[in-house]
Amino acid sequence: MSISQSNKEALKNPWVLSLILFLFIVLSANAVFIYLAFKSPPNLVVEDFYERGERYEETHKKIEKEKALGWTGVIMTPAAMRVNQLQNYEVLIQGKASASVELESVTLNAYRPSDARVDFSADMMSSKPGIYVTETSFPLPGIWDLIVVAKHGEHEFLVTKRVNVKP
Repeated sequence: MSISQSNKEALKNPWVLSLILFLFIVLSANAVFIYLAFKSPPNLVVEDFYERGERYEETHKKIEKEKALGWTGVIMTPAAMRVNQLQNYEVLIQGKASASVELESVTLNAYRPSDARVDFSADMMSSKPGIYVTETSFPLPGIWDLIVVAKHGEHEFLVTKRVNVKP
């Protein structure tokens, strides 16, 4: 009877062979992962890094201008939003000390993160001082991002809200 522990030849010992096989499998898997990493590297380096930095700086300046205005805004949506159903969407935009703001243009932009082909925009009209309304419908169910862009002269103010449209 030959028990594996009593076998004195190392390469014939099943424990040693299994340890060598395990080590070979681990090293082979690592070699495959290294090969795949070099074959398709992640896109962490972008070609237009300088332009992106400038755009970031411009965006940061816009946000600072927005804060300096002291405006606040709230998008009011219907309680039950359904596909292809015309409904009113309102936005309340107030200046400093809750004063109403007369704006030149207010636009509702609707973006669907999963399908950019159905994005749309609608102009909003003033219904009361500081309140702007539009009647629109959504073509597809799902998550939508609403962004209201309010402009007054050179000033621009954004109000955002994420909504769920039901079928």
